[in-house]
Amino acid sequence: MSRFNVGIINKNSWKREHPLPVAGSLVMMCEQGYLDITINSRRFIMHRGEIAFIVFDMVAVPIMVSEDFKAKYIAIDFDAAQDAFFLVTSNRFWEYVYSTPVFSLNDNVKGIAHMWFKTVEWIYANCSDMTTEKVFRNEMENFMLVMAEQVESCKGLLGENPVKNRAWTIVNDFLGLLNRHYTRHHDVAFYADKLNITPNYLNIIAKKNIGVSAKEQINIQLGLVVKMLLDTTDLTVKEIAGKLHYEDPSYLCRIFRKQTGLSPIQYRNQHKKPI
Repeated sequence: MSRFNVGIINKNSWKREHPLPVAGSLVMMCEQGYLDITINSRRFIMHRGEIAFIVFDMVAVPIMVSEDFKAKYIAIDFDAAQDAFFLVTSNRFWEYVYSTPVFSLNDNVKGIAHMWFKTVEWIYANCSDMTTEKVFRNEMENFMLVMAEQVESCKGLLGENPVKNRAWTIVNDFLGLLNRHYTRHHDVAFYADKLNITPNYLNIIAKKNIGVSAKEQINIQLGLVVKMLLDTTDLTVKEIAGKLHYEDPSYLCRIFRKQTGLSPIQYRNQHKKPI
């Protein structure tokens, strides 16, 4: 199976109000129309010339797509995203992406982005699988380095790239595992065992690298998914708890209230769309 996929997204590409399946990373550049999307329960409108970075641990749900919406995209699997994205760019850039996953490019960078998409489309359509795999990695790394530097420079964030040590890599692997297993596994021990480290060490290095412990990150991920299900479905709290493999819905409600200050029902009532 290819580690990369390239194509065009339009109005019929996704089911409205269903989460996007993102295995590693998805880069989109809007060519026309608009996309109304929530990412980690925050709403963004993507217009022509804007770019979006959506990664594996984001919960992205299209809400409304214009009839003429069209965007180029590149989808990258988890391992390729690790290699081509996270290891070559700074934490500052990804902090910006997580806070602003949809953003505008200045005219110079917009032109470079268009040319880059055309280049990778040509490679994908005309080269053998073996050549595509090799060339794509270089193209992705080069593009991400340029994109990160331009964004950081425009936002006044440019500086020396912090060293990404072994602990940073382990935490990133933990986030990838969490995205795959959060519906069934809510305990730190499960992820620590997969990573061949102790739960205490995973909590410590997670706190140092992403600002919250591994347990807190598990609860944050669950909270985002609960918000998405409350916003986009008519599932009861008991049904949502069942989907997330909680035998006791009240425990999930306590986690949710701690994060939001609201019960799931209060949250749904406050965010219910007007008829």
